[in-house]
Amino acid sequence: MDLPDYIKNKYWKDYLPPGISLEIDIPEDKSLRDLFEVGSEQFGDRVAMVYGPRQFTYKELADLTNRFANGLLKLGVKKGDVVALWLPNSPHFSIAYFATLSIGATLTAISPLFKARELAYQVADSGARLLVMLDRFFRQYKKIKDKIQLKKVILVNIQGEVPKQAEDDKIIHYNTIMRENPESIPIPRVEIDPKNDIAVIQYTGGTTGLPKGACLSHHNIIANIYQIKEIADYAQEKYIKGKLIAISVLPWYHIYGQTCELAQSPLIGAKSFVFPTFNIEQVLHAIQNEKANMMLGVTTMFINLLNHPMSKDVDFSSLKYSNVGAGALPEELAKEWQEKTGFAMGEGYGLSEASPVVTNSPPWAKKKPFSCGHPIANTLVGIVNEKLEFLPIGETGELVVAGPQVMMRYHNRPEETRDVFFEAGGYKWLRTGDFARLDEEGYIYLVDRVKDLIKYKGHSVYPREVEEILYEHPAIQECTVIGIPDPEKGENIKAFCTIKKEFKGKISEEEIVEWAKENMAAYKYPRIVEFVGMLPKSGVGKILRRILRDKEKEKLEQK
Repeated sequence: MDLPDYIKNKYWKDYLPPGISLEIDIPEDKSLRDLFEVGSEQFGDRVAMVYGPRQFTYKELADLTNRFANGLLKLGVKKGDVVALWLPNSPHFSIAYFATLSIGATLTAISPLFKARELAYQVADSGARLLVMLDRFFRQYKKIKDKIQLKKVILVNIQGEVPKQAEDDKIIHYNTIMRENPESIPIPRVEIDPKNDIAVIQYTGGTTGLPKGACLSHHNIIANIYQIKEIADYAQEKYIKGKLIAISVLPWYHIYGQTCELAQSPLIGAKSFVFPTFNIEQVLHAIQNEKANMMLGVTTMFINLLNHPMSKDVDFSSLKYSNVGAGALPEELAKEWQEKTGFAMGEGYGLSEASPVVTNSPPWAKKKPFSCGHPIANTLVGIVNEKLEFLPIGETGELVVAGPQVMMRYHNRPEETRDVFFEAGGYKWLRTGDFARLDEEGYIYLVDRVKDLIKYKGHSVYPREVEEILYEHPAIQECTVIGIPDPEKGENIKAFCTIKKEFKGKISEEEIVEWAKENMAAYKYPRIVEFVGMLPKSGVGKILRRILRDKEKEKLEQK
């Protein structure tokens, strides 16, 4: 199949600022171990991480990582083995992450929000043989310990104390490993093939069926790091004009935080204020007192920062580079953020299967409402129909991606792997499952997830579009829209909203429906509005429509 001219010519190149290229050199012979070692040497005495009262230089983290890596080798971990991390953001996560990759093992990170059942599924599906976990999660682990085939469990106490659980044949304390490996001696060199060796098995959110593990090679992740670095370098040179001081609050078990914060850090030498959870007061303190100049996040984080009572006394002007991912950036939030900081917020698009970044709309790019920007370097995007035929510019279809950051395959899922890939024009294309369109300048407009489309009386209603308009209402803090089964209409349109404090008790759900009716086409506006205290979210802060859909389905079944 031939590719359309808009892809072959990468026409969006004509709209990039000087210094930003669509073709960059990405090393093909480098592993994440190599990247970590180079960063440790280049930025040795520079502070890499601030965690509570503790500071760690790049050299200190490298020494601790070497010690832990040697401990893993003594426990019998070898190349190709899968190590599971069940930790919040912390120095221990960074140490375990780079130690695992340095000895050629494969890593899979587990959400700190998971319960026993979810833990058991990911450990079993990934084939992990060693688990590094926070001691506070031990109660959940105990529930399923006899159902999973782990050789060793390493218990970590973030405060550095000795875990209360006793050591035995299977359980060993992090403190013990570090005590038995007191010196940072070189790790025995293991041959790593960056293009074929899997660095990370990253589990998808599981919005349909059980979560699948995306197999990301060292090269997949390194390619994405270099693609993002081009943007970070430009921001540093043109806007920040100094060292990068980052707020690191995205959860590292998620690929967004893992690649864009943790794995990228040794390449850019950032000083990161690392938080185990999104603590608004602590983040505001870092902005005000530490003059943080870079923050990656999700929409809900930035909304909560702006609406917190402390924010009115905080000078946000140091935050010259901020970026939203893992969800849409409402236009009202973009306007408010620019007023508060003096700088436009960027928006990107990505997915686990692409390591994750595919597009970006950095501060210097032309701002187009509802767009998540243009493709990053070395990346092609297109729009296809159900027959996988490429569509012209302006038409809506499924977004497909080709680039060095695209995963190798799904772990142990050959059928799903076949379904998600196709060949065209000499490229291997990934089907994203997202509806989108491209404009004349290469900007991508995400319409919605294929599965989130609402069919109301035969009309196609895109929840994201309805949500964008609802965000314009002054009373609405957060919202999401779903379709609920309706025998007459096919699906009805329902909005769940959280209300700003000053409007509580002063506005009704019916008033929101009437306002929506005045501001949207007759087939689009939500017929039902429900005020809620909070919306269900993933660990990274993405609103989970599927949980609301499931609850609505249960209500109907109980009637």
